[in-house]
Amino acid sequence: MAFIQVEHVSKSYKLPTGNLSILHDLSFEIEAGEFVTITGPSGCGKTTLLALLGALDQPDSGTILVDGHSVHALGAVRAADYRRETIGFVFQLFYLLPNLSALENVMAPLLPYRRMLGFDLRKRAQELLEQVGLASRMGHTPARLSGGEQQRVAIARALINQPKVLLADEPTGNLDPETGREILELLREQQRQGKQTLVMVTHDHEIADIADRTLSLLKLVKAE
Repeated sequence: MAFIQVEHVSKSYKLPTGNLSILHDLSFEIEAGEFVTITGPSGCGKTTLLALLGALDQPDSGTILVDGHSVHALGAVRAADYRRETIGFVFQLFYLLPNLSALENVMAPLLPYRRMLGFDLRKRAQELLEQVGLASRMGHTPARLSGGEQQRVAIARALINQPKVLLADEPTGNLDPETGREILELLREQQRQGKQTLVMVTHDHEIADIADRTLSLLKLVKAE
């Protein structure tokens, strides 16, 4: 059985003019530990697909299984548990909390569960920041970090829960080409070390070329 199974998934959004169909009867599988990129034109549903895999949204129909669990059928509480225990998110816009230091930003997702963890949260956050090359910047707030450094913090934050799956939405999209390559190499290195399954949305064909496999979505947007 594949680690990620998407079977006949469809998703649309309600608009004043009718339903906007984004994904239609989509099926694919991803093996554990694979690096898969998702490409396609703007509006084809790439980010929507990541949201479905991360249980941030639900499909209209179809089945989504991750590690044998029905992600599409989770209620709000169980979906939050699934994201905390299984998923790491890396976004294009970083989404760091401006008043927190780099170290505090990395710790933030698990702070409410600190007493339940089987590891020292602060120590793990420090180790991750060291691994991404920010040992000397842990006390800096986002405003004192470059774009590349902020994305490194975001990668460390995504790894803090030791996720089985990394979902990355254009993680190099706001960076210059050289910094983007450095971030990609870092993300790939961290994914290999942690043996995570990496699913990345990208418009960059060079990134797609180094992935294990690429899924190309067609644009299907129509009002019904």
